Amino acid sequence: MDSTTIRSRRLLALATATVIAFGVGACSSDKKDSSGESGQSGPVNMEFWGWAGYEKIVDQWNASHPNTKITFKKIPSGPKGGYTQISNALTAGKGPCLAQIEYQTIPSMLVKNSIMDITQYASDGMDKYVPSAVSASSVGGKVYGVPVDVGPMVLFYRKDLFAKYGITKPPATWAEYKADAEKVTAADPGVKLGPELGGGDGLAAFTLQTGQSWYSTKGDSWTVSIDNPGTRKVASYWQDLKDKGLVSKTGSAWDPQFNKASEAGKVLTFVGAAWAAGGLKSDLQNLSGKWRVAPMPTWEAGDGKSASSGGSATSVMTGCKTPKEAVQFADFLSSDPQAVKSGIEGGLYPASKAGQEDPSLTGGDPYFGGQKVGDVYKASAAQVPSTWTNGPTFQQVESDFTGAIGQGALPDAVTKVQASTVAAIKKLGLSVTNG
Repeated sequence: MDSTTIRSRRLLALATATVIAFGVGACSSDKKDSSGESGQSGPVNMEFWGWAGYEKIVDQWNASHPNTKITFKKIPSGPKGGYTQISNALTAGKGPCLAQIEYQTIPSMLVKNSIMDITQYASDGMDKYVPSAVSASSVGGKVYGVPVDVGPMVLFYRKDLFAKYGITKPPATWAEYKADAEKVTAADPGVKLGPELGGGDGLAAFTLQTGQSWYSTKGDSWTVSIDNPGTRKVASYWQDLKDKGLVSKTGSAWDPQFNKASEAGKVLTFVGAAWAAGGLKSDLQNLSGKWRVAPMPTWEAGDGKSASSGGSATSVMTGCKTPKEAVQFADFLSSDPQAVKSGIEGGLYPASKAGQEDPSLTGGDPYFGGQKVGDVYKASAAQVPSTWTNGPTFQQVESDFTGAIGQGALPDAVTKVQASTVAAIKKLGLSVTNG
């Protein structure tokens, strides 16, 4: 191992220790006066990089803030190269002031010293957003992004096929879901209630519903608890359904296999985030009026716990000379009524509590037979546990789960990824223990 590698790992460890133990950003070169201002005088120009359809919102900001201009640059989505592009630009000293960062990626960007602690500018306004999004945008009690959107999970189901197979109401618990799956398969082995559990992102979302987390921090160390009772419960449940032939091998919204099965009436449901409605509407237009939305089934009757999948925040990148103004724009993007409306039109479900009351979300949706699906999304978003902590090696976890699930049973995959994740964090030079 050369001296550069050793020094880099020591810096990573120091950055994480500083963030976790003291709750402040690992580095900030911005000059601020005693009042906490950015110190910038005259017009402000900032770049904002992301992959969502933010162009209209940026235009709205620029029209009403002539002294603070935002230039938006469209990049590939984070997992498809966007994060690499951001990191390379920051290394070259040409990075943006702001960037779209998915919640699960915030810790890894922080370990890389890519994002800034914006607590002093953002903390007073965080009560405008649902608690789970605030938690997902924070590390060690400090704010590292302004929440934009969330992915409250619900049960999408075919009302017409429920009637065909004698299911009188959507399953309220996972026990009821299994019973309905048995009923459908008994009636026609070629038809399934829903698809099997997918990769690591699905397993994470379902574990979130149990109230347990895959990570925690103490002092300057990470604790990995992927192999916990909640994850075990989820893995065993879905493996049981798979072993008994009660679930299909199709994916969900936007998956061609799922679309084909849906059109043939071979699958009745899927559990997904609110944004998945866009996939149904775009790919299965001929099934308009047949789909409905219900709360995500729970482990215990009446506990109301839900989960979330997806969503992102607007983070201020290390090296930004105008962090206060950057946060002002981020807050505008996430909470200004017209900006939120533009985001909704682009397919985002807002993290803003007020945004969830937008008329476009509270009325009946023709695709879902006139149902007020926004009420279901809103209720789900309010019931997502705030107990989850994201870890510093998200992409590694995703990749390892995909490989492990392909090679064996879900419970075995949990054991394997627990071990591989501890090893991956150690490789970064960070302190880590098994939970």
